[in-house]
Amino acid sequence: MDSLTKFLASIAKEARIIGRDHQALFLFFVMPVLFVLILSLALRDAFGDRPGATFDVLVVSQDRGEVTQSIVDAFRANSHIHLAQSSTASEAEARQWLIDGRYRFVVLVPADATVQAERRLGEIMAKVPPELRQEKPVGLVVLADPALRSDFREVLEGSLNLALHGVEMKLGRNQLEQTLRATQGEQFALPNVENSRLFEPVRGETVTREGSGPTPTSVQQNAPAWTLLAMFFLTVPLSVSFIREREQGSLFRLQTMTVPPWVVLGGKALPYFVINLIQMVSILAVSVYVLPLLGGDRLDLGHAPLALLLIGASASLAAIGFGIVVAMYARTTEQATSFSSATVMIMAALGGILVPKAVMPPLMQDIAVLSPLSWGLDGFLDVFVRGGGIAQVMPEALGLLAFSALCHGIAILRYRNQT
Repeated sequence: MDSLTKFLASIAKEARIIGRDHQALFLFFVMPVLFVLILSLALRDAFGDRPGATFDVLVVSQDRGEVTQSIVDAFRANSHIHLAQSSTASEAEARQWLIDGRYRFVVLVPADATVQAERRLGEIMAKVPPELRQEKPVGLVVLADPALRSDFREVLEGSLNLALHGVEMKLGRNQLEQTLRATQGEQFALPNVENSRLFEPVRGETVTREGSGPTPTSVQQNAPAWTLLAMFFLTVPLSVSFIREREQGSLFRLQTMTVPPWVVLGGKALPYFVINLIQMVSILAVSVYVLPLLGGDRLDLGHAPLALLLIGASASLAAIGFGIVVAMYARTTEQATSFSSATVMIMAALGGILVPKAVMPPLMQDIAVLSPLSWGLDGFLDVFVRGGGIAQVMPEALGLLAFSALCHGIAILRYRNQT
């Protein structure tokens, strides 16, 4: 009972110290929420399928034939392309518009593109040797914004190549039909296959567990990511508070009074554990109720609140354990602050907090498993995106709890050696 009384007194003391630091409380609760709001709104169109994520594409052409029409139809069929057309712009003007950021992708079609393509096809059908053909392949000029991501550029180039392939097929069919009419009579006509496709259009389906939400969105990435980062950044005030008590002699007096290590360390840890859980709840609440009012996506919390509590509590204990072990070995507050901040940022960068793991190269994705923040993020995504429950987040939770136990064990041994 005496130890329990000391434990409660230690908790009350630490809570009073935290409550007096209004600036720290502001950083604890307001800053993570602001980061989630700003980044979720700013990166909304970078995640998933968003109607607002469009590319400004310009087609410059004086050709009025099949080539230009097929290119225009292909681009218009893509909801992510905002198409503009011009028949008078020069290549120099188009380059300048790209530099100015007016367009992201420009296609310049030669004035006689369709006629040139038909002539070349006629030579091919007439079996003219390649070295004797008068018509060269039609050359389109394609210009791209240097800031355009390579994968987006490949999609646009793929759409263009698909449209040109369609032109080749259509012109070839027309040429074949004319040849057959010349031999079998004017009444001959090939079957109309425009509305008779052999295969249905391909539409990919995202596979998730039954009852799960949609594919990852910006808020599904940023809400858990910044929750975890806020939890681990609490290692800075936690370690600094511990070191200050050691410098002021308070910790020495507790040691001389034979206060058990679990009382001293637990009394400091529990208030920060509560703060971490409040942080998590506040960030999730803002992501569910406030973010949609600002035009962002609403966070789907899944169907397993106990799984969220488990992964959140495990991550909090891991963060607290890391903060305590830093406090045990750091000699000054400056050492604790610089080491904690640097280490947390490195773990965040490796763990997919600052940069989503989906865009990392395979080597970095393999390295990410070394970061405790990666375990926590995977646990949250198991619930938000994959529709998982306690069983699905258990591996990540056990990993975080093992990390916490290791840190607390090292801290207790260090504390006893200092007595």
